[in-house]
Amino acid sequence: MQHFAQYDGEWQNRAELSCLLDILAISSRMDLRNEITKEIERLTKTLVVFLQNPNVDRNKLEQTIEQLNQLNLTLMSSSGRVDQVLGQVDLLKCLAQRNSIPGGSCDFDLPAYHFWLNKPLAERLQYTQSWTADLTPIKQSISLLLQFIRSSASPNTVIAKSGFYQQSLDSSQPAQLLRVSLERNAAYFAEISGGKHRFSIRFMLPADTERPSQTEQNVHFSLHICQL
Repeated sequence: MQHFAQYDGEWQNRAELSCLLDILAISSRMDLRNEITKEIERLTKTLVVFLQNPNVDRNKLEQTIEQLNQLNLTLMSSSGRVDQVLGQVDLLKCLAQRNSIPGGSCDFDLPAYHFWLNKPLAERLQYTQSWTADLTPIKQSISLLLQFIRSSASPNTVIAKSGFYQQSLDSSQPAQLLRVSLERNAAYFAEISGGKHRFSIRFMLPADTERPSQTEQNVHFSLHICQL
């Protein structure tokens, strides 16, 4: 949304609202605040343990814990469903209904939407900022949690023999995230599958019309197993 919001064009404005509707649709399927709150509390308990480590920057860690606590308080003080704006704003409600129909958001079907798309950029920003106000603490919390999880592991260079790599996991220390890095000009992409006990990575060669096939080459890649 932030990317499209900076442009003053009809198609960028359409993409921005489409992103917002996707976010609201995902939010309606789960209690996001409750899930994020539980994850913040789990992470805070983990970081508190690190305070006993003499090699840790105590001041920075205490600031981080305080930041997490403040985000948690903000989330808990919020009321109502994150997606309640869909029921409050008629334009969004109509757009969500018409978006499931091919060509359903044309100007002759949704003239109010066409009118809104052609409002000045500053005015549209005021609308979208008010519609996404409840999402701001959720976005901040998710960004901070992902930052911690992503930085919790150092990269290891490993080899996928004939394009296949498999590794067992310690079920007592579940991994939150796997990160796979390839050279930008690599001719293949990673296909990851896994469960509680192990994961596997296949490096696939794309094809124009056929299904992708696993490369027969040995693939050197960077792997992060993020656990926190």
